Amino acid sequence: MPEEMQTQIPEAKKRVTLKAFINQNDKLFTAIGVTGGLAALFTRLEHAELLSFITFIMLILLDFELWRTFPKSEEASFTLAIFEWLSQGFLFLVAVYLYMTYPLYFKGLVVVVVFLLFAGVFILLDRRFKLYAFFRRVFPEGKWYIAYARACIAGGIMGVAFLLAWFIANFMVDYLPYLFK
Repeated sequence: MPEEMQTQIPEAKKRVTLKAFINQNDKLFTAIGVTGGLAALFTRLEHAELLSFITFIMLILLDFELWRTFPKSEEASFTLAIFEWLSQGFLFLVAVYLYMTYPLYFKGLVVVVVFLLFAGVFILLDRRFKLYAFFRRVFPEGKWYIAYARACIAGGIMGVAFLLAWFIANFMVDYLPYLFK
C-alpha cells in the first residue's frame, strides 16, 4: 500500500485514575486534611471564631489549588471526574457554612474579593484603553505637583472601587438571603 494511502490510527490515551491522582498530590491532600482538622477543632474552642474562620479560608485556598491540578475531563477517569465534582461541592458547602456561621467575617471577605475583582477589571481596562498613557500626557514629568496628582487619581479610583465593593458586599450578605426565602 502506498504511503499516501496509509492513515495512522491515534493511540488511545490512558486516562488518569483516582488512585494515580491521589498519589501525585498526596502532600496536598495531607495539607487539606490537617487544615480541615484544625478548622474543625477551632470551631469547638471558645473565643476562636477568627482563628476558625482563617483556617476555613486556608482550606478553601488549598481546595482551589487541588482543583487546579485536576486533569482535563477527557483525560480523567469516571471516578476521578466524580471526585472532582464532589470536591467542588465540598468547597461550596464550606463557603455556605462560613456564611451562616461567621456573617460578619464573611462580609469582610466578600468586600476584599469584590475589591480585588474591581482592581482586576481596572487593570484590564487600563491595558485595553491605555489610561496610564493618557494621564502621562495630562500630567507630564518634571512638575512638583505631578506625583501628588497621580497619587490622588489612583487613590480616588481605589476609594471608589472599595466603596462599590463595600456596597455590593453589604447587599449580598444582608439582602440577597431575603430574596430566596
